[in-house]
Amino acid sequence: MRQFPPQHNLTESDVLYFSHIPKTAGMTFRTIVEDYFSVEEICPATLNAQLAKIPFEELQKYRLLRGHLGFINIPELIPGKNIVNVTFLREPVARVISHYEYIRRMPGDPHYEAVKDMTLEEFAQKLTAGKVRKNIQTYHIAKTHRFKLDGLSPTEILELAKESLDRFAFVGLVERFQDSLFLLSYIFGWKPIINTRKENAAKAKKSLEEIPASTLEVIKENTQLDQALYQDAKEIFEIRFSEMLRTLVEKYGTPDELKSFDPQQPIATERLFTLLDKHYQQRYIESHNITANSYTYDFSQSLRGAGWQRREYPKDIPIYRWTGPSTASTLDLPVRVDKDTDFVIELRLICIQVVPLDILDSLWLEVNGHPVKLHILLSDQGTQFRQGFIPAKVLDPNHPLIECTFRVNRVSPLNANNPRDPDKRQVGVAFTFVQAFPANVLRQCSTLAPFFKCPKWIEAIDFLREQMKPEETLASSIVFKSQLPATEICEYDSFLTKGEAQWLILHKGKDVFLGSVPVGLILFKLMMRGFSPVFANEVFVIFSTRKDLPPLRYTSQHVKPLYVDYLKQSIKTPLKFIHHEYLKAKAEKTSPSQLNR
Repeated sequence: MRQFPPQHNLTESDVLYFSHIPKTAGMTFRTIVEDYFSVEEICPATLNAQLAKIPFEELQKYRLLRGHLGFINIPELIPGKNIVNVTFLREPVARVISHYEYIRRMPGDPHYEAVKDMTLEEFAQKLTAGKVRKNIQTYHIAKTHRFKLDGLSPTEILELAKESLDRFAFVGLVERFQDSLFLLSYIFGWKPIINTRKENAAKAKKSLEEIPASTLEVIKENTQLDQALYQDAKEIFEIRFSEMLRTLVEKYGTPDELKSFDPQQPIATERLFTLLDKHYQQRYIESHNITANSYTYDFSQSLRGAGWQRREYPKDIPIYRWTGPSTASTLDLPVRVDKDTDFVIELRLICIQVVPLDILDSLWLEVNGHPVKLHILLSDQGTQFRQGFIPAKVLDPNHPLIECTFRVNRVSPLNANNPRDPDKRQVGVAFTFVQAFPANVLRQCSTLAPFFKCPKWIEAIDFLREQMKPEETLASSIVFKSQLPATEICEYDSFLTKGEAQWLILHKGKDVFLGSVPVGLILFKLMMRGFSPVFANEVFVIFSTRKDLPPLRYTSQHVKPLYVDYLKQSIKTPLKFIHHEYLKAKAEKTSPSQLNR
């Protein structure tokens, strides 16, 4: 009899433990479950030896343990914690075959030397888990209930494993992976998960028809306990999945859906996602007291969204995520709003130098289904800050989750700029953070507010305030609007097409493009339209068409670097392209298909 409730809100005393059984989609599931915990809550150890080295005091702070940790008594390491068990099981014959093929293609695996010359039939009878032999799913599940299995017969271990399954918060099935993720989302009240990842998966799998019947019989003979456990897990899964469907339709479905509901008939994936999303929103609001009227989300936090790649952990910059592999990525921001307050949303993109320009330029935002234009605040050295204005009319005071959808026109392979990189994930753009706050505190809360305390920024802004006439227009990034609220500002792309501005300010960064606008084209237009540099410091150069202001020489100390740096970067960009094409051609030349010709 199942001893775990159909739904569970994880508390501070809970530790989620994912017992990763080899070749049960564990690497993919591991990255998925990590999304729902902050970086600080995730134990870094994924192997027994790694876990044993972590100090006792440090272990107490973690709320997620995951990996191949079956040979350490987890409850003894974290006394006083409530361990919430989750796992995936797989049809036993398929799991053995997959494990065999995996070891033989991975020379770094500790069993490689022993297995590389074995037949599949030999593998099915060797490298066993004690008296339960090849039934390692039974072995690992039983150990979560009773760590020491000494003295128990195989039949007793199987019964212990079945009893343990009844206590698990969640047991997924590899053969129903997407349905399993939906059930996981339902149980814990998480944003519904659509799987788009394949970590550690074989490129090509051998079909059962290719394997001799005698070999399959040997595998079945050596996995009888796992066969029985798997059947038990399937029954539990069917019961829980049907209960989930019924509850969702009863609480969130239409009258027609409720009237015609049949637990044996599947619900379309898109519709099931919608029902689960309503369930997630209700669970989140019930379990969180949302009172703050601003929120900053960075990707070290748990994820309340979909359509993102796994976290990236660089050494010298903040944690980030790529959008992808779809062209839409969502993020829910918990913010209390009122009916009369406009909001501002800001975000930071990184790695923009490796993103195709059409993808970067196509990024746009929907808030609660309404389009919000994103303006470029600042673009410099691979980083770009953007800002959008959210009118109060698109926000719902009765719904304290701002639903953001970021879209790009397409995705591209992550290794497009480096053919030697094996990472072929389809990505759009890379985010480090997103924040939302009331528009009336823009000057205090903007990401770039600290810049306006910098003496060089103050110098430039003061010059513009002193020299610009009320009727004149400034071409700049939108970042200056908060400091020059009375000034008419046009963005750089508008300056190129309409040319109505009498002033233009450039930040002396190292990017060839300001968004999608080539810096070189701006510099050319300035000369053609009679602009001259009239102010410059270590950070900015200001141009104007005004003839009453003394022009600066192009060779002066702070003007010359703008042109020199642009020329250097302009030369570097085609050289990078040439090097990329060289590496691509070299990789193709040395590929197995070429070598075998």
